[in-house]
Amino acid sequence: MFENLLGQEGVAAQLRRDILARELPSSLLFSGPPASGKLTAALELARVLSCQVEGPAKAAWNCACPACHRHRVLAHPDLLILGPRTFPEEIPAGLDLLRRSPGRASAYFFVRSVRKLQKRFDAALYEGEETRLAKASALLRELEERLDLVRPDDFQGEVLSEAALDAAGEATETARKLEAFVPDTVPVFQVRAAGYWTRMAPSGNMKTIVIEGADHMLDASRNALLKILEEPPASLEFVLLSSRPSALMATTLSRLRPYTFRSRGFQGEAAVLERVFKLGRPEIDSLVPPRGQRTDGAIEAWLAGKRPFGQAQARRLALSFLGAVGARQALQAGLDPAIAAMPELLEDLSFGTSPEAAGELGDLALADLGQATKDFGAKDDAYASSFDEFLGALSILLSAILRLPGLGPSGFLLVEAWAALIREAKTRAEIYNLNPGLLAESLLYSMGRARP
Repeated sequence: MFENLLGQEGVAAQLRRDILARELPSSLLFSGPPASGKLTAALELARVLSCQVEGPAKAAWNCACPACHRHRVLAHPDLLILGPRTFPEEIPAGLDLLRRSPGRASAYFFVRSVRKLQKRFDAALYEGEETRLAKASALLRELEERLDLVRPDDFQGEVLSEAALDAAGEATETARKLEAFVPDTVPVFQVRAAGYWTRMAPSGNMKTIVIEGADHMLDASRNALLKILEEPPASLEFVLLSSRPSALMATTLSRLRPYTFRSRGFQGEAAVLERVFKLGRPEIDSLVPPRGQRTDGAIEAWLAGKRPFGQAQARRLALSFLGAVGARQALQAGLDPAIAAMPELLEDLSFGTSPEAAGELGDLALADLGQATKDFGAKDDAYASSFDEFLGALSILLSAILRLPGLGPSGFLLVEAWAALIREAKTRAEIYNLNPGLLAESLLYSMGRARP
């Protein structure tokens, strides 16, 4: 029970005690830094609660009961996963693991990493909103066909067929395309659909709903969730995951029992990289953080290198884009002094002091964006989710602006207007399948002339 939760012995022991004493409440909050094992623990909890075996052997990782078998590959119908993806890089990392260290354990890791994505498209979450799922349906079918060739129980010893490896590679490419359809928050329609799902009897012992990135929920989703948490069914377990629990509503926090995941530190993360990802010491040692920086983050850094369009690149392009937007704003309606003084934007803002210069900045930002993203995947499917990642990087920058000291009311309102335009661009890409390049160009002009 919780044998696969590495470096979090305190949380694992607390969960075991509460489960064995039958004192586990119906709603839990797993909080802690990124890559600290929160989702692993939530998925393992769902398996433990569904296990059909009683006694000392209950919910062992190799438990042979049908419920545990389905949970190990994240295919149990009593499990729902909602929320934005924290580590989409886990899938290409799983493929890398399969190629370097083929075998059953690696196959389990790969299949589970893909199913964490698939589960966000469960038909139960799209009840009454099936049109939103239509565009992803073909990719989901293709993904399931590929996974059928990478079944962990088919492998004996450390042998992996060429057909299985090819299928895993194809599944990884399909997953990259599917990532673009994952909402960057928890939509209210999914919370309501999950509420309807909770009132249906489980197929086994218990149902479990896991909400990743619970602190990203908008007000409508938070209020809808609160109604479910007020009177949850006896056969349901709610697990909210958050790296910023203070961002949750106080009324929601009051209904959750907190379980705190501590930072593993570099040595703890090194153990995960060695045992789970099978990395050698030279590669692990290359991830040692510089003196004075946070001691965790090695897992995040390694995973970030598994995407063709990573967070660092998305941030660089978002800064260039925002600099062009700010130059236009400064010319048309002025710019809040706190925003104008941001060191990352100063060069662009000082250059774009004329309409011609501001226009040139915009042209350069759009050209750089198109080149770096292969025209948002039009020239290379591996970049299919780059538009969504670019918008995510823009949103993160706006969050940083809101924390600037001295930001005035007009600056706050401008950032809100920008955020609304970014959300609209994402919706137009997801729902109406509009060209991301044209959407990026439209977004630049719209943000450049936005009014607080």
